[in-house]
Amino acid sequence: MNPNWAYDILHKDPNHKDREALEQIISTSAEYSCLYAEHVIKGRFVLGEYVISKDAEYSCEYAKYVIHERFVLGEAAISEDAYTSFNYANHVIKGRFELGEAAISQEARSSYFYARHVIEGRWELGEAAISQAAPRWSYLYAIDVIQGRLPDIMHRKMLAFGITDSSDKDVKKYFGKVCTLKRKDTKNESRTSL
Repeated sequence: MNPNWAYDILHKDPNHKDREALEQIISTSAEYSCLYAEHVIKGRFVLGEYVISKDAEYSCEYAKYVIHERFVLGEAAISEDAYTSFNYANHVIKGRFELGEAAISQEARSSYFYARHVIEGRWELGEAAISQAAPRWSYLYAIDVIQGRLPDIMHRKMLAFGITDSSDKDVKKYFGKVCTLKRKDTKNESRTSL
């Protein structure tokens, strides 16, 4: 029997005569252990926690929807995935998740969301990923996090994006709505300074 079938049986009949054996089967799957904890027993499923802890997504879901607190056993797995680390920090810890910051800082979307919703301000560790991604993330970072002109290196990257594709709507919005540069500030900039 597989974990899916065992879960289905206990979902329909939580007091099934073979409950212990079925729980053993469920505990071999992170997905079905998490589902069983959330929808059937509506609480911790200690037998399944080890397998859950090996999966970033299910560790985060288990913490968020089942135990409603940090799931320390699963934090190593969570910390390997950028978006799951942001999600865990934002919805479970409701603050910084330092173990996951290395992964978060490698991905623009997660870095932007982490700066905006968790740090609630400038987050230098994620700025390299943001500035290397599509101009959209730098524009959003400027408008929602920095609330003004980007730090110099990111600003120069936006200039480079503008030279490469002057029709990019986010570059236009950045220089048209966010940036407070005066003409004299850009007049002497050369392509080598970008």
